[in-house]
This record gives sequence, structure tokens and C-alpha cells, in this order.
Amino acid sequence: MSVALLDQSKDDIQQAYEANSLTKIEKETLYVFDRVVHFMLSSFKNQLKGITFKSSELDFDEAYILSKKNMETMYKMLDFISQLHFPISDYDFGKIKVDIERWYYRIGGKGMYFEYQEDYLLTPKEAAELLGISNVTLHKYMKQGLEAIDTTSHHKIPKHAISLWQDPVYAIRMQMLTQEKKLQDQTPEERMKEVLEEITELQKEYKVKTVSEALAKYNIGDLDALDDPSDFRNWKDLEEEKEELLEELIGGSSFA
Repeated sequence: MSVALLDQSKDDIQQAYEANSLTKIEKETLYVFDRVVHFMLSSFKNQLKGITFKSSELDFDEAYILSKKNMETMYKMLDFISQLHFPISDYDFGKIKVDIERWYYRIGGKGMYFEYQEDYLLTPKEAAELLGISNVTLHKYMKQGLEAIDTTSHHKIPKHAISLWQDPVYAIRMQMLTQEKKLQDQTPEERMKEVLEEITELQKEYKVKTVSEALAKYNIGDLDALDDPSDFRNWKDLEEEKEELLEELIGGSSFA
């Protein structure tokens, strides 16, 4: 994208927000999203075969579309496609992939699917070796949100997921994406059942009922000081999600 076109696109976005025109903002959002997807498909052929969507139509989230956060994200995406320098690492490609996918769901998208080149995918054994963990721990990480792709034989892991999982910020973003996609595909009842099963497994492993009790039992004051705090972070997130699901299932009433 040329500097002139970049500046014009940013001006169009600013004018749409100054006019507080939902129609114009939706148009600009769709334009920027389409530009980034086209850029990824044309620029990352070593990683990507294709990108597909559950629906050809976007059911825009009006509150998010009108927000300052959406405007800032559009600016960020435009800067990205105009300033990126090649070659690009798997780590940087992964960050871009996660960010565009998160944005898609925030603006109201349903189902965004990435198809990777075969030689960009790792077997579970290869991924576990690169992370320095056992296969059991790898499968635990996959349940928590480490990106994995279903193939005809077994799961495979895209190369960028290894470095992203070692980045605390992007590891959390991957986990959030996993949960968001599950919520889209599951009813609250189905998700509650899954959350309770995951909490039960942690309770059995640590032999306490809550994450607070587990932290106290093992005298853990700072999760960041642990070599692998993923169980405790995941447990905390599951407990919070359980309460949110409970609120949704009982209609906001209480047991008092």
C-alpha cells in the first residue's frame, strides 16, 4: 500500500468516526479487513494455503464497531500492511494471524479458518520436543488453547504456535481465541459441562476445591515466578467463566 493510499484510508476512517456514521464505519472496517486478508494470502504463501469463513456476511457488533478501539485497530492494521519488511519470522506471522482473527470476532464475525501448508505443520512429537515438554503436557496445553489443527490422522501444530506459547501475552490471546470459538459453537449448557469437567480434573490433580486453595497449599504468592503457571492461570479463568455461565443460565438471579 502506497503512502498516499494509506493516508487517504486513514482520512476516510477519521471522517466516518467524526460523522458517527455506522454505515460508513462498517464500510471502512470491511475495507480494512479485506485488505489485510488479501495481504496475508498473497504475502504468506509459505505458511498459508487459504483463509475461509463460516459465513460470507458479517453481523457487525455495533457497540464495538463504533468504539475508539475499532478505529485504533484499523489504523494498526493499515500500518502493518504498509510497513512490514520481509523476510518475516514464524513468530511475527503468528502474532499477525492471532491479531487479525481476534479482530474478526470482535467486529462480529463467525468462524474464521486458516488452512496451512503441510510443511508448516508439526507433529505433536515435534512440538513437544521444541517446547521441552512431554506429550501429556502438550495435550494439556492444546486443551488450554495452544493452536492445533485437526488432520485426517491426528492433530498438528502450526510452527508459530510454539514461539507464541512462550510469549505470555500471545499465549493468553491464543487461549482467549480458543474459548471464544468454543462459545460460538456451544450452548451455555454444553460449555458449562466442559468447564466443570476441566475444573474437576484440576481438583483431582491438586486435591483441593479451588485455585485459591491450591495456591495456598503450595505456598505460591507470585504466579510469574513459576516455571509453568499454566494450570493455575487456566483454573482461575475456568472459575471465572463458570460464574459467568451460571449468571447466563439462571438469568442473572442469585441463590440468596
